[in-house]
Amino acid sequence: MESKQELTQVIARLGGDRRQYLNDFFEDCPEELVHTMQYERIPKGQAILQAGMGCGYVWGILNGEISVTDIQMLGDVYSFVESSGFNTVIIGDYEPFAGLAEFQNTIYAVTDCEALRIPTAGYMRWMRRDSKALFMRAQIFAQTLAQEISNERKYLLLNGRDRLVLYLTQACGKWEGEGEYILQKTQAQLAQRIGMNVRTVQRSIQKLEADGFVSCRGSKLCVSQEQYERLKAYREENLIR
Repeated sequence: MESKQELTQVIARLGGDRRQYLNDFFEDCPEELVHTMQYERIPKGQAILQAGMGCGYVWGILNGEISVTDIQMLGDVYSFVESSGFNTVIIGDYEPFAGLAEFQNTIYAVTDCEALRIPTAGYMRWMRRDSKALFMRAQIFAQTLAQEISNERKYLLLNGRDRLVLYLTQACGKWEGEGEYILQKTQAQLAQRIGMNVRTVQRSIQKLEADGFVSCRGSKLCVSQEQYERLKAYREENLIR
C-alpha cells in the first residue's frame, strides 16, 4: 500500500459490517505498517494459511469466503466447520498472540478472495500500541472461543451417523469433479477422521445407505449430486444451529 489514503479507499469499496469493522480497526494503524501491506487476489481453493507454516503474515480478508480445516479435537482430526462473515476478516493472528511460531490450522479460500497481506512483526508492534484495535481483536477471540466450545460440545454429543453426514457434506462440497463423489478413504481412516471406531462407521454407512443418502459399490462409498443435496438439507435442518 502506498499510503493510508489508499487503504481507506480500498476499504470504502466494501459493504456492510466488513467495511465498518475494517474502518474502525485500521483507524489508527501506523503509516509505516500500511506501507508494508500488500494487496493479494487468492483464487478459489488455494490455501491462505497452512498448518505447520511459520507465522510470517497476518491477512485481512476484504472479499470472499474462507474455511477452516484440519481442526484437532481430542486427538482426532475432523473438518466440517466453514467460516464466513465479518468476524473472520482478520486471520493469522491467533498464533502470534498465543506465542506460537507456526499456524495450527489450514485456512483456504472457498471463493475467490481479495486480501491484505500484513507482516506479522509489524502487526504485533501495532497491537501493543493501539488499545482500540487490540480490544477489537480480543472481542473476536472471545466470541470465537465461546462458539468453538459450544460446537465442540455439540460434536461430542453427535452419533456416528451424524458425524459422518457432517464429514461427507464438507468433503463433497470441496470436490470439483463431475458425476458422483467417490470417497477415497478406508473405513479405518474414516473412523479416525470422525473420532469413532470402525464398527460404528460401518453401522453408520449402512444407515445412510438404507436412507438413500449414499451408495456403496464394493468397498467404495459414493455420493451422487442428488444425494449430496439431501445430505446438505439434513445437515441444515438437524445439525446446524
